[in-house]
Amino acid sequence: MIVAGIGMGHLPSVTLMKDGKIIYYNEERKLSRLKHIGGIPFRCLDQIKNLGFKIDKAYSTSYNKEILETNNLINYLHFKGLYDKDLVTLDQPHHLSHAIKAFIDSGFKEARVFVIDGRGSFWDGVGHEVCSIFDLTRDVILCLYKQIWKFNWSNKKPKESLGIAHDTEFNITNKVHLGEFYAKISEKFGFKDEEGKFMGYQSAGKVDYALLESIPKFLTYEGIKKLPQTLDAAKTYQTFFEVEIRKLVSEYENPNMVFTGGSFLNVINNYKLSTKFKNSQLYFEPLCGDEGNSIGIAYFHYLTKQKSIQPLKHIYIGQKIKTKPELLQNERLIDRSIEHIVHLLHNGHVVGLVQGKAEAGPRALGNRSLLLDPTIPAAKDIMNEIKKREKFRPFAVSVLQEKFSEFFDGNNYIPTMMMAPSATDKLKKIAPAVVHVDNTCRVQTVNQSDNYVLYELLKQFKVPLLMNTSFNLAGYPIDETFEDILFTFRNSKLSYVYFADEQKLLIKNDTSA
Repeated sequence: MIVAGIGMGHLPSVTLMKDGKIIYYNEERKLSRLKHIGGIPFRCLDQIKNLGFKIDKAYSTSYNKEILETNNLINYLHFKGLYDKDLVTLDQPHHLSHAIKAFIDSGFKEARVFVIDGRGSFWDGVGHEVCSIFDLTRDVILCLYKQIWKFNWSNKKPKESLGIAHDTEFNITNKVHLGEFYAKISEKFGFKDEEGKFMGYQSAGKVDYALLESIPKFLTYEGIKKLPQTLDAAKTYQTFFEVEIRKLVSEYENPNMVFTGGSFLNVINNYKLSTKFKNSQLYFEPLCGDEGNSIGIAYFHYLTKQKSIQPLKHIYIGQKIKTKPELLQNERLIDRSIEHIVHLLHNGHVVGLVQGKAEAGPRALGNRSLLLDPTIPAAKDIMNEIKKREKFRPFAVSVLQEKFSEFFDGNNYIPTMMMAPSATDKLKKIAPAVVHVDNTCRVQTVNQSDNYVLYELLKQFKVPLLMNTSFNLAGYPIDETFEDILFTFRNSKLSYVYFADEQKLLIKNDTSA
């Protein structure tokens, strides 16, 4: 029996499961080449059809159970011959999908799950959920707390919904909550739908404590417009975000805590939470954006039917890329080994690494990556020129897990880049290009079982570190196909791409290798 989870709305995706295991996953943004696409994942459904799958049970998740969107999805499933039964939908699925996905993959038997994002499901006649706290086990879904950003005209109370109990605490307010606050502040600084850029930008500022104290008075759309727009103000808004989340977590502290929703893409905040709550076990969901909700709603099927689920051990669950020599024009593919790629990196070249299944989500972890020697003083400028990004933006680094403590403080297992720990003096001395202005660095720890090829590159390289960024140009999602790889290759100064599965190196005809 194949169960489908179909995520619609923001960052749509599709997940297929069989016997409790994910057998297909993809995101509409990667297939469409539109980074901020919404709606129904038509291209993912087309891909499923082309791969020969037939769905036996389908669940959908979005912001709401919207009749038009749901009917359009049902019609398309019927049209493609993928599914001809009733589509299972929930009244308020958004935060619930986030919570279930993160809980299952945390590995905890029981946990408190915090969901914070810009907005979630619409509660009829009330407003949008913006923060939810759940207690989850394999048998129980209980919502302890839910904050709803209400419409000014609404005086209604929320109706019953899955997980809601008689003592669930509701906070219904017209104040903008943290996820939407951060989004609107980012937009104010010119980074609409690009909160990650704002996070990098604000790091160079200093906290204005008078402004920090006054922010709660401005938590409306009109109020945010009146707030100052300076570098120090930007730093202050990040600090407010961190302080308020820390207060919430302190109030609901638990031995096992899971964090999800788009607000937890803020890796600076995540690291600070990990240092603050050392006595608890914390799990930061790598697919905390809406792209993970199709997995959550598919898990829901197995969870509610008390069937076993195989949690993800990694997020290399996308599609594979095979080379297509017939598409080459002024390029060629040549046979090369890992040792040769190490040689290219030693000589200061940027090398694209393509292997295995693609990473789910927005971060490259060595399967769709661009790599560079981080000890080169100008490494950041070199990589930014290839990717055509803003110069202030920092880059992540991959490090051998066993060498982590030489270069960073804190937790030594960060396989999905969900934290930005502080750099040690040793890292600042040998690889300043990957240390941001606030002395932090987004990190991926690598061991042999997580990613063998990247592990070997790190082990054979002169230092156990490599600058690592996603394989795409600015404004595009991570490259999904061989055609996408060629587009990036032909429209940048990138000279080398290594297809590790085939041990083939893509180079331009005028390039020696």
